[in-house]
Amino acid sequence: MDLPTPPNPGKTTQLVLGAVFTGLGALLLLAGLAQLLFFWNGTPRGLTIEPIVLPMGLILALVGARFLIREMGARWLAKNGLDAQAEVLRVDHTGEVVDRQQVVCKVGLRVHLPGQPPYDVSIKWLMGPYDGLRLIPGKYVNVKVSPKDRMHVAPA
Repeated sequence: MDLPTPPNPGKTTQLVLGAVFTGLGALLLLAGLAQLLFFWNGTPRGLTIEPIVLPMGLILALVGARFLIREMGARWLAKNGLDAQAEVLRVDHTGEVVDRQQVVCKVGLRVHLPGQPPYDVSIKWLMGPYDGLRLIPGKYVNVKVSPKDRMHVAPA
């Protein structure tokens, strides 16, 4: 009996952070621009919060957009990617930790797509508590390969 895959809190965190940061950044940008356009009298002494709010809004919006784009791309690949098998060649810990329970590893894989010669890729893998037993050099794992760029590989 196959049990359902539990939701990945690391991926959910990226999606939520992306939405929150992008929303806050956009609000700060709008507030700073409104302050600048409607209340600035044209002199440097007339500037109040704009030198702080505008760059802060821009930074938050860019960071949030990066999270959103990364997670939306991963979700697209999970839905539209080609199914493949990959042999684990190596696993290196990057030192990054997500949600205090998942670590980011750099994983070397040899991807086997049906009807094509195998090729090697290196990807970052968000490793949960149960992935340690799957990511052993020599073992095979299921992956998704982008139909647009076969070097873009993600865990299935």
